[in-house]
Amino acid sequence: MRCSAKIAVCASVLSLACFAPAFAQELPSEAKFSITYTAVNPAPSKIVSVGDRDVAVSSSIMTAVNDSGSGLLHNMAGRCNFMTDTNKGAKTIEIHGFCNYADRAGDQVFEEFMTNGPATLGSPIAFKGKWLGGTGKFEGLSGEFEIRPATILVSDTLVQGAGKKTGTYQIKKTPVAQK
Repeated sequence: MRCSAKIAVCASVLSLACFAPAFAQELPSEAKFSITYTAVNPAPSKIVSVGDRDVAVSSSIMTAVNDSGSGLLHNMAGRCNFMTDTNKGAKTIEIHGFCNYADRAGDQVFEEFMTNGPATLGSPIAFKGKWLGGTGKFEGLSGEFEIRPATILVSDTLVQGAGKKTGTYQIKKTPVAQK
């Protein structure tokens, strides 16, 4: 092996060793959080019009980073599926969806989000969200939060967005039955 190749291999191993403790890090049993997320829908669905209502079902590829640099949803990726119901007569919009995120170890977080009733078209939209549990280190996850989205690009072939999730969480582990 040439010297430059050996240096590259050593650098790769050292960089992985530096990140290894982050994978094993335990989450506090409860905390506040601020998470920045991005969303990409590379194949927006066509809207179905029913009278004065437009309904769309969407799926977005997600990434999340905890603003503190570690903790809940830090460096996680996932997918969200949701339905948007726009009432053109009442000039309102309602959205309801679900997400799951996974970390590098394969542990998952489950989320539900929705508008707080019909929101007025053209006004800033805030979602309420709640954690629905998870797997591995996220088992027993619960809590509520607010989502403030920002649309970046909307076209017939691509939708991109970003935003903030802020709130609190708790993790209550179920005791394992003794044998």
